[in-house]
Amino acid sequence: MIIRLDPGGPIDLEGLGASFAALARFYARHHGPTKDPSDTPRLFISKLENGSVVAEIVPYIVMFGQAVPFMQQAMVIGDFTRKVARAIRAFSGAELSAPTDLPSADDARDIREFVRPLTGRRGADLNIQHARFERRDGDKVTILEYSFDENELNRAALAIDAEFAKQAFPLPEEAEEQPSVRTIHEAMLFFQQASRGAGKSSGRTADKAIIPAVSDKPLPVYFLKDAELKEQMVQGHPNPLKDTTFVVDVDVQLVDGTPKGYRITQVHKVIDGSD
Repeated sequence: MIIRLDPGGPIDLEGLGASFAALARFYARHHGPTKDPSDTPRLFISKLENGSVVAEIVPYIVMFGQAVPFMQQAMVIGDFTRKVARAIRAFSGAELSAPTDLPSADDARDIREFVRPLTGRRGADLNIQHARFERRDGDKVTILEYSFDENELNRAALAIDAEFAKQAFPLPEEAEEQPSVRTIHEAMLFFQQASRGAGKSSGRTADKAIIPAVSDKPLPVYFLKDAELKEQMVQGHPNPLKDTTFVVDVDVQLVDGTPKGYRITQVHKVIDGSD
């Protein structure tokens, strides 16, 4: 299996290690046979080029003290390649027909970690191949190939985060009652105040905004964790508090039917006053 991760810039070694560790867990969950730690896949980094990482991943499986025949290994790695690609495509919206088609929570968590070094990076892309070498030092024949661009990777990451967010929506510290959540798509949002710090996903926040479709009162604003949504909204704009409209998807936190806070899950547009 040949994987090319191109983040469009420098890549964090710690993040890269976590990415491949997640891929190893995904493999072991579906194809790792025994309690023997030596039966997990061995990951070989074959080369680095132009800021991207090209990795050759070879499964090393031993059953009953003998190596699995080549043909069976080829079937295993082919199936593994399809499973990884299908999980990403399901969350990116490219391949999903029903909620039951979503990967398991464990698979989703590992796929999110696998693509993390690429998400939120301009020009990032991911290429996954199931390849066969005619000679070990010779030509490579591609059997299966999947490619994902920056938009697909970001959509997949946001969708996975949203799935987990449904299970544990972060509460403002001052809200003691059990809240309910209502999701609104493509709502207009206007900041009343915004801090210089990164957007928070929980706890106390200095960010407040008005969403006219919900309430005319400014309410606390939270952001999907690790999605860098606040940076998308405020960076590059001279004054995001003045004459700027944001079109967002948002989870509205309700306590006894009253809106108490917003959590932004996607940014569709940033419209300056002059536009």
